[in-house]
Amino acid sequence: MSTNITKERSIRLSTVQYQRKIGTMTEETVTLRKSLDLDKLIPLLPQAEDINYWRDLNPNSTISDRPFEGFSEVSGIQKAEIDEYRLQLREEGYFQTPSVIPAATIHQMRDCIENVRKAGFPTMFALVYDIFYQVFGYFNSTLTGILGNGYKLVPNFWVYYIETSDSGKGFEPHRDAEYENTIDSNGMPTVLTLWVTITEANPLNSCMYMVPANRDPEYAEAIKNLKTKATKFALEDIRALPTQAGTLSCWDQYVFHWGSRSSSRAKSPRISYAVYCQRGDISPVDDVIVDIPSVLDFPTRLSLICRGLYRYSYASLQPSPQAEALLDFLSKHTANLKKT
Repeated sequence: MSTNITKERSIRLSTVQYQRKIGTMTEETVTLRKSLDLDKLIPLLPQAEDINYWRDLNPNSTISDRPFEGFSEVSGIQKAEIDEYRLQLREEGYFQTPSVIPAATIHQMRDCIENVRKAGFPTMFALVYDIFYQVFGYFNSTLTGILGNGYKLVPNFWVYYIETSDSGKGFEPHRDAEYENTIDSNGMPTVLTLWVTITEANPLNSCMYMVPANRDPEYAEAIKNLKTKATKFALEDIRALPTQAGTLSCWDQYVFHWGSRSSSRAKSPRISYAVYCQRGDISPVDDVIVDIPSVLDFPTRLSLICRGLYRYSYASLQPSPQAEALLDFLSKHTANLKKT
């Protein structure tokens, strides 16, 4: 998952300090992936807590207490297609729908992200707006067909903004690998990564590349051992996934994948966001789970954004007085979440 935060000054925080502030959400050896420009971000933090600030920033986008209410069920995905997704998930570890989000909705989502970015915030803060939850309606029949009724949101969000430059790139090659043993006895995942494209993703602006599960000799071991690397696959088995805007891509916890490097020849940035969902009939895989539908008010969304910044930001590795204000802000809001 990647963001467009200026790299002029990245302040490094110790892993020990990070875990003291927020608890053990990741192992000490986990590399935090994306840097934040603290000099620009910290003065903006008081505004982040003001719902009216966000409403004024994107006046055409709502922030309500129940963002899932009234979401659409018109996805155009037929049962036969969902059956094919299930088969591909079992064999290759991933699937992609056609573009299912209406153009006007995609445009609104992009406006939210662009305006948040222009205001100096990490693009993650766009998740204060209802629209990013309402679009689950377009995925609901697909997710129900894969995960069953009552599936839950595992709110490990990230919003990606890959610039049209030779320095832009997505997350490094990795397995999501946050939860062991999330493949059931039928070979179906009980946890899915959902990746939603808001712009087209292509080889020039950083599309996804993946090693299908059935082409990865170390995939089966990765299900039980999250530290399993991917070193034995053949280069010709790598699959590029160019993707239209409004597409839902899903994969399990163990498929090896990455976002490629962008190019100055790209015509547009690659904008997308990602989150996990889990089956509703299994125990929660993480300490925060969201029902769909449910109340998801502004303070809760702010807390979920802070939670994502905890998990996926390079706040770096050296103690720094400048970072204390951000750590305090993140820990204060994350503490408000109801834990499972």
